[in-house]
Amino acid sequence: MTGPRRRRRYSRRWFLGALGATAGAAGLAALGCDDTEEPVLPDITPEPTDEPEEPHPTYPSTPAPDPTRPSQTSRQGGTLRYAAAFSSDGLFDPHTTTSAALLGQQSLIYSRLLTYESQVDGELAPDLAAGMPEQPDELTYVFTVNPEARWQDTEPLNGRAVTAEDVLGSIERQRLGRAQDFPRKGRWDQITSMEAPDGETVVARTAEPFAGTLARFASPEGFVIPPELEGDLSSTLQAGSGPFRWIEWAEGSHASVARNDGWYGPDNGPFLDGISTVPPRSLDELEADFRTRELDAVEAGFLQAQEIKRRLPDLREVRSAVARFYGMRFLSAAPPFDDPRLRKALTVAIDRREMLTRFFHDSGTLNPWISAAVQQWSLPQTELQRQPGYRPGVGGRDLDIRDAIEALNAYLEEQELPEPMELFVTANLEETLNMGGLISSQLRETLGLSVQVNRVGLEELALRLSEGEAPWAVGVDNGWIELDDWLYPYFHANGTGNTFVLRDEEMDAMLEAQRAEMSTQRRQQIGYDAQRRLLELNVGANFVSEDVITLFWPYVQLFPVDAGEAYQDRFAKTWIDRTHPTYL
Repeated sequence: MTGPRRRRRYSRRWFLGALGATAGAAGLAALGCDDTEEPVLPDITPEPTDEPEEPHPTYPSTPAPDPTRPSQTSRQGGTLRYAAAFSSDGLFDPHTTTSAALLGQQSLIYSRLLTYESQVDGELAPDLAAGMPEQPDELTYVFTVNPEARWQDTEPLNGRAVTAEDVLGSIERQRLGRAQDFPRKGRWDQITSMEAPDGETVVARTAEPFAGTLARFASPEGFVIPPELEGDLSSTLQAGSGPFRWIEWAEGSHASVARNDGWYGPDNGPFLDGISTVPPRSLDELEADFRTRELDAVEAGFLQAQEIKRRLPDLREVRSAVARFYGMRFLSAAPPFDDPRLRKALTVAIDRREMLTRFFHDSGTLNPWISAAVQQWSLPQTELQRQPGYRPGVGGRDLDIRDAIEALNAYLEEQELPEPMELFVTANLEETLNMGGLISSQLRETLGLSVQVNRVGLEELALRLSEGEAPWAVGVDNGWIELDDWLYPYFHANGTGNTFVLRDEEMDAMLEAQRAEMSTQRRQQIGYDAQRRLLELNVGANFVSEDVITLFWPYVQLFPVDAGEAYQDRFAKTWIDRTHPTYL
């Protein structure tokens, strides 16, 4: 909506359970409550439900627009007012930040050679490139930079053309830089050389066929920044070639962008004059802001969304599963967690469905290692329900506990278990969700184990993980979209992020095979096999993900949602229907 509006200050702790409290945290994998007793039921093998819950259900809009009303002659105009949690890690260079919220905002500003049309399905499309790359062979990728692409018309760029050298500079600074400076440097490891033979051509080469190559250029590490501003980017200075211009980022208060009139994109977009984001606060204030059109959209947790919909039934609702997950990891080389029987006992005994209920009021998904939101690669839910730790119903839970007890007893026949066992968790996550406390109580009741929950700061946990001093930890991770990003760095013997210290020849062979397999269908099957193997090894577990629920007025058209980070460039297609009856 356009027009003058007052600015509210909101608290981000309201949003989506733990998401606000953990936004920007480095990932658990990347860093290298009272319970009621269930009655004992007959020992039957449960069958998966006929129709497992859709990983990313989308609910229909209500009410539907009136097809007889006059159509809007232009989609241009209007500022989208949006309430969502956001925070940064203070690093405003898109190649150095690990904040998902900041990368989302920067995806409105910066272009990359390719982008995701759908992260859920892995569908890619050209962005800064004029089209998909030519591939004269399996090792070579030739991109043509869109000749219409221009940097923002501001000093010192002054609307100059984006060149192949600009693209090369943004990638090479990461690829050839230090890992401690560029957290996603490892994603460029398969690129062995890059060159810009002329102002509009970028050539990338790999030493071996690598199926994940194109994803590199569509992910946040692919953002192209102007070389003139390297080292100077800040909360007040961001300039790109994307659909919007950076206006401001006030930590915990508000963030805004405005239309980039010089954008090269299709359909005369972007259509919005701008996007203004604030963190959400109380239900009463949200209701008031929606009614007066101070807000057009909000991301909310399940209970909050249901209450807002009760008060404002004309709002549209979209629910989307996300790659972000809550999970657990072991240092598999450190006793007692070097024994797979103990890892199985601990992993299978944890009640994921209780987590989903307690954390997110059942508004979410259970996951194999690859979150269910990433449908292209995630092990199907129908199969997952047959796996220990995931079996449905009270009978399934009874079987899980039985399997966990058997595994623990087999371990105890040969080994003594030190008690209490120490479980590390970040203080933020424990304060918000009591995740460690819930795991401790579940293991006490099911296996009779004593678990000491050790709350530590994020930096301390990162240090402990890197030095092998946190052999058992739980936490949150943003997840990934590309198959290789979920697997190779963390579970291959030579993986740069393998702080699990997993050594498994069968896993290594599968991870090497998926890299070389160019058939998406065959690669998907290899990914399934790798996830099955991880469910046997139990070195890491992805327990649950929370659904993101977005509510918005029906006059907001083509509001984007997706599974991962940095898809917000698709707001270039969003527009406000000023002829809709709900528009004031």
